[in-house]
Amino acid sequence: MLNFLPSKARNEITRVPLKLNEVRIRRNLPVTAIYAADYGIRKIVYNDLVFSEKDIEDCIFRLCDYSIFGAEESIKNGFITSEEGERVGICGSIVNDGTGIATIKDFSSMVIRIPNDIENCSESFISQYLKVPADCLVVSKPYHGKTTFIRDLGRAYSDKFGLNTLFVDERDELSIGGHEYLGKNSDVIRFGKKADSIRYGIRSINPQAIVCDEIMTVSDADAVSFAAKCGVKIIASAHGDSMENILKRQEINAIIKCFTFDYILFLNEFEVTEVYNRNLVKL
Repeated sequence: MLNFLPSKARNEITRVPLKLNEVRIRRNLPVTAIYAADYGIRKIVYNDLVFSEKDIEDCIFRLCDYSIFGAEESIKNGFITSEEGERVGICGSIVNDGTGIATIKDFSSMVIRIPNDIENCSESFISQYLKVPADCLVVSKPYHGKTTFIRDLGRAYSDKFGLNTLFVDERDELSIGGHEYLGKNSDVIRFGKKADSIRYGIRSINPQAIVCDEIMTVSDADAVSFAAKCGVKIIASAHGDSMENILKRQEINAIIKCFTFDYILFLNEFEVTEVYNRNLVKL
C-alpha cells in the first residue's frame, strides 16, 4: 500500500490501526488522511509531512513506473491507478491541444483513494428484496460505500444467481488490477469510457448483467438505458444524498423517469438506509 510514497510518509500513514480510505497531498501543506473508525470517519492532519512540487512529481513518476508517456492517457483523464489498485487523482496545470486536454503539468496535489472490499455487504439487501436479479441504482455521498456495495452485489449476481456479469471498470476501482474476486461468471472491461464499454460489451460478450460505477454524464445514462432495454440487468451507482437531489441531475432524472431501475437504494457508511421502487415509492 502507498508504495509510491516516500517511506517516512508511508510508514506514518499506515501505522494507524484504522482502515485507510483516502490521503490528500497538497503542495507545501500538511498531508491529511481519512480513516474509517467505529464511530464514523476520522481525519488526521500530519503536520510533519509536507510535500514540495518536486516531491509530488517524484511520486507521480514512481506511479508511472518512470514513464509519463506510458501513462499519458490516464494523466489527461486526471488520475492514475497504482499496481495495488489505489486511484490517484492529480491536480495541476491543464495543457490543451485545441481538441481537449492533452496532459497535466506542474503537479500541485494528489488525492489517493484506497480500495476496500467487504464481502457480503449486499447480502441483507438481497435477502430482503431480491428473489430474482433486478436493475439497481445505488446512491450515496463519497466514502459511504457505493463502489464496495455494487462490487459485492455484482459478485452475487455472478455466483448466487449464475448470471454472466460484465464489470465495466472505467477507473479500475472494481477489479483493482484483477486483485479482487468478482465472481466465477464475471468478465471485466477496464479503462474504457463507460458508454463505449457498455455498448462494446453487449455486442461482444452477451452479458446478462452489467455493473458500472458512477453515472456522471448523459452519455453514461443513455448507455445504461440502452443496456436495460436490451434485457441486461443493470447495477449502477451515482453520487447523491437524497431522492430529491438526484432527481435534479438531468442524466439521473432521465433514466429514473424511464423506469430503468427496479430499486433505488441509498447508503450511509455501507448500510442501506432507504429503498425506493421504480415508481419512487419508499419501501
